[in-house]
Amino acid sequence: MSSKDAGGARGRFERFVRWTIEQEYGPVQERLPAGEREAFADYYRRLPRSGDEAAIRRYLRGFWRSEAGWTARWIVARAAAIGERPRVMDAGSGFGTYAMLYAAVGAVVVGADLRPDRLDAAERRLAFHREVAHEELPVSYVRADLTREWDGDYDLVWVYNALSHIDPLEAFLAQTRMHLRRGGVLVVGDINGAHPEHIARLNRLRGDAVHQEYVAPDGERHQYAVERPFAPAEVRGIFEKNGLRMVHHELYWGGLGALPDPAYRALMEPLQRQWRLGHGIARRQLVVATPA
Repeated sequence: MSSKDAGGARGRFERFVRWTIEQEYGPVQERLPAGEREAFADYYRRLPRSGDEAAIRRYLRGFWRSEAGWTARWIVARAAAIGERPRVMDAGSGFGTYAMLYAAVGAVVVGADLRPDRLDAAERRLAFHREVAHEELPVSYVRADLTREWDGDYDLVWVYNALSHIDPLEAFLAQTRMHLRRGGVLVVGDINGAHPEHIARLNRLRGDAVHQEYVAPDGERHQYAVERPFAPAEVRGIFEKNGLRMVHHELYWGGLGALPDPAYRALMEPLQRQWRLGHGIARRQLVVATPA
């Protein structure tokens, strides 16, 4: 990607995130029904406060260096290579943050989720953005079980904090492999399942029953995993066993926004790419794979 393309991508990326912090976060909650409103507020409680410019800048810097920034840069590079907006699947899209973000950067996005309440909130956010930002983002939302047959092909499949819930994972990976276009990638942003603190917390949350069942409001039943984390070596093994070839893997230790750019590029970026290091220290991981 050229420096001009990267600069443009970062500008669009940061503009959308700023909009979320400074214009959307408070007002959109008033439009959400009870239950969705509380869940939305809780999920995004760590956003910096509007007006705290130092905190916002630090947050933007860290977010650009994270899994989301890597994916935004890939989308822009892909658009330049194919001459059109890449098609992105946001698998387990939840409240729709990443679907909207990647559309703002330059993709056409389908957000898929099992939960109709989350899809309702995502639709309301999309409508609020259209009304307030006066911009039509190319995003559509569908209720779908992605372990079953997909409708359509994609340049990129994005899974953020949702891999631990997909069950059976092998069926999802088979659909991903079949529906990724030539040169397309599966991008996973998730916790590092080897971190002792994560393991202890998730064990408290789920108990012993990892494999459960989600019953939708219409009575349809779906298999569902409860907080099934994956260590770096484990996720690589599962992907490779299911016909996917690893092309990129990073571990994140936290504090991504703390260092200035020169120090970050010189010190942290090379270390993050050594995925074999720090399994008990790194808090998150970025995993990128393509059909073998």
